[in-house]
Amino acid sequence: MSKGNLLIVDDEPIILKRLKFNLEDYADEVYTAENGLEALEVLKSKIVHCVICDINMPKMNGVEVIKSIRAEGNEVPFIFYTAHGNQDLMMEAVKYGAFDFLNKPNLDGLEDVVSRGLHEGFNRGMK
Repeated sequence: MSKGNLLIVDDEPIILKRLKFNLEDYADEVYTAENGLEALEVLKSKIVHCVICDINMPKMNGVEVIKSIRAEGNEVPFIFYTAHGNQDLMMEAVKYGAFDFLNKPNLDGLEDVVSRGLHEGFNRGMK
């Protein structure tokens, strides 16, 4: 049975590696991107059912990523995972339909939130 595909976006390579390792059993495919621009490329070229994204990144922050994909009509569940809980950015992310928020480096509940996000995205028929 398909679980769905996950995209992890973070500018810290060690975080990407750790999250990919922790979550690869929860998804069919786990894609990674080191910044928002790479994330947009993955979202254009791959089927993604859920996104985990850092908010504070160089080149393009997480809110700019969700804003850009929502403008294209993509409603993929978006989980923000950040150590820098900038209240203004988080409130803006809510406006664009953020699915959930988690705090780095605490991974408690990550698998559950990702499973729910993948399930939601898969059931919506995300492309």
